[in-house]
Amino acid sequence: MLEKIRVYLKEKRLIEKLQLQEPFTVEFLDQGEYNQNFVISDGKRRYVFRLNYGSQLHLENQIRYEYQALKWLERTNRTPKVYYVDDTREFFPQGLLIMEFLVGGPLDYRSDLEEAALIFGEIHQQPLDEEANNFFVKEQATILAARVDECQQLLAPVLTSEFVPLQAQRQLADALERCDKNVGQQRFFIELDQWSVNNTEVNSHNFIIGKKGFLIDWEKPVISHPVQDISQFLASTTTLWRSNLILTRSEKQDFLASYLQATGFARETFEEALRIYHPYLMLRALAWSAMAYDSYQSDTKELKNQEIFEKVTSYLEEDFLRQALRERVFE
Repeated sequence: MLEKIRVYLKEKRLIEKLQLQEPFTVEFLDQGEYNQNFVISDGKRRYVFRLNYGSQLHLENQIRYEYQALKWLERTNRTPKVYYVDDTREFFPQGLLIMEFLVGGPLDYRSDLEEAALIFGEIHQQPLDEEANNFFVKEQATILAARVDECQQLLAPVLTSEFVPLQAQRQLADALERCDKNVGQQRFFIELDQWSVNNTEVNSHNFIIGKKGFLIDWEKPVISHPVQDISQFLASTTTLWRSNLILTRSEKQDFLASYLQATGFARETFEEALRIYHPYLMLRALAWSAMAYDSYQSDTKELKNQEIFEKVTSYLEEDFLRQALRERVFE
């Protein structure tokens, strides 16, 4: 793959376009469930070369969507710049893009919460223009119904799986029924009419913290109420994902105070938004985990990550699942 990327860069004359000097290197960086990332470097300039293997939003052209999103988000100065996209799938069977390599490390929940609040604030305060409304997936009228629909799709293979424990299937099915019954609560968000672009995947390793903080991995952004990002950011399933910790009530309150100061949103209204939305976020996180567990066990996953498999396995343990499905942000 490394040599194939090198040949591609030469054939497409991207070495000149990216102002790379020979000799340059191509190295594997990381991979998630739907993307592989490589670093191109000549010692002075570095870029991320990203291959896409699937779409969580069920889009026909996932990589083009991600490219457009990153282009629009450049105005926030809190996301990576993007330089190139190829959605032809002629050279690689995957869509690909090339974007800025950001220097820094993942977010530390103990020391970087205030910076995270500022990052969210600057992104969520970005006004939605005609361009954004024309291409971003929208959830204004369906913020809760969209989670129920998504969870129904995620749980379809889970509820008939020979691998997912029966107790987990029952707990998830019961939670789905509860959420479906309460979907009318989305009127709160519709009447509030407070929308922004949300990343929807805000775990600690999707932040780069250096001299300045950035939010990366924009494969599935949507226009929704900003509670979608904040609820996920504070959820135990998120903080445990790569950092193996749960935020204290005090840490959550301090973070929210910084975020509300950055955005100007009213505390009472936002806390009500969190109360309503969080059960749907938790169901989505756990339904995805169960789906991922089933796909690993049934060997239907194209990209595999052992760390992710171990984590989703732990999320399906009976006691954890029961507590997580009843979680509230400020318990």
